[in-house]
Amino acid sequence: MDKHFLEFWGNSLLNAAQSQKQFEDMAAWVQQGFKGFEEMTTLFLKVYGLDNVTKDSPDYFKAWEKAEKEFRKSYNDYMSMLGFVAKNEHLDLVRKYEELKEKFESQEETIRHLRLLLSESQLKGQGELAKQFEDIIRNQNNQFQSLVDKFTKVFKKSS
Repeated sequence: MDKHFLEFWGNSLLNAAQSQKQFEDMAAWVQQGFKGFEEMTTLFLKVYGLDNVTKDSPDYFKAWEKAEKEFRKSYNDYMSMLGFVAKNEHLDLVRKYEELKEKFESQEETIRHLRLLLSESQLKGQGELAKQFEDIIRNQNNQFQSLVDKFTKVFKKSS
């Protein structure tokens, strides 16, 4: 984390300890794009060294953007370290969860369908197997009957 952020945050926390209202104002200030609370803006400009840069100079806008980017990154890192999740990250995760939930339900339905098809094919295969087994038994029975008939004819001729 950059030293400016820590200095800014340290001063803000000291001030926040004196007044909860000021802490709430700081959160609103960040959400409003560093606007609306002059005391916070003045502190920000001082800590990030922007109070010495002329507001009309071309370098002021670049320096402001750089300071704001560094502040936001450090702010997000600090909140993350405290276990907070940014609202946009939370909403992204909720959206991804909903998408994965839909995908899961679709895959579950596909799995159920495939299991049903597999079960039907196995039953069909078992039916065909039983039919083939019956055919074998019938053929063997016919062959045995033919053999018995031949033996009977042979024995009748010999008697």
